[in-house]
Amino acid sequence: MPLYTSLAPDNKYDLVFEQQYHPGKIHIGLRPLSLPGDWPLISKWLQRAYGRRYASITHLPDRYLRETLAIMLQCDFAQPFIGLINEQPAFLVEICDGDKQCDALEGGAHVFEPGDHTMRLILSHTAIHTRYWPSYALFSSLEYFFAHQEVKRVVWQLHEKDTFYINLANQSGVRAGKTPDPIKVYLYPRENFMQFLAMYQRTMPKLS
Repeated sequence: MPLYTSLAPDNKYDLVFEQQYHPGKIHIGLRPLSLPGDWPLISKWLQRAYGRRYASITHLPDRYLRETLAIMLQCDFAQPFIGLINEQPAFLVEICDGDKQCDALEGGAHVFEPGDHTMRLILSHTAIHTRYWPSYALFSSLEYFFAHQEVKRVVWQLHEKDTFYINLANQSGVRAGKTPDPIKVYLYPRENFMQFLAMYQRTMPKLS
């Protein structure tokens, strides 16, 4: 399946990517988001993620977020995926053609170049608190994105309050230069990330 394909929101889809870490122990899968089926889970993840930024979660745009995801599924320049760890939904990851500036809340913090694609990652409570799962989610998502030749560099824009994700991004991303507060920008060039991933996979048995 191409990286960007117009899909019906209410359909169920097979996995488009699979990866194993510590063979036989950790299995990662990615499949396109399905609405409304996946919404009860991801709405909780989104509420928790946005709750760190705003004083009251009662003001979070729940309906807006759901409609935005449905639109992303149907367009040809963005795609949301559900990530499964050991067959259980564990994270939401989105990718968008950098020229399209999918996230109006964070647009303008980075000047996109040809081949740039922007990413957003939201982990479940379980994934956040399970050792190594955040790294597995991030690395698997990036590996899938870079399997598509049009993706030359992935851009991850984070709010300064997203301290957990900033720490995660620092593991393998390159911090961009000066950016407007409160946005922090991390860059993942294809060549740099694939070299990092190969090194990480060689050292992985020592981490178990």
